[in-house]
Amino acid sequence: MKRLKGLLRTIGINPERLQFYNLSAAMGPRWAEICNEFTEKIIALGPSPIWLARQKKKESLKHGE
Repeated sequence: MKRLKGLLRTIGINPERLQFYNLSAAMGPRWAEICNEFTEKIIALGPSPIWLARQKKKESLKHGE
């Protein structure tokens, strides 16, 4: 995880966008909490730089640039 987060940082992506949890199948309620917390974190971080770059590329192709 440390290495992957370093790679993300290198390419300009906030490493907080990557999380890893080791849960058992019996931990459904905790998994739901983690999903909700992570969703809130991602929303707070805003759109992914990759998504923004792809949108920009689509727009430029649409306008023939």
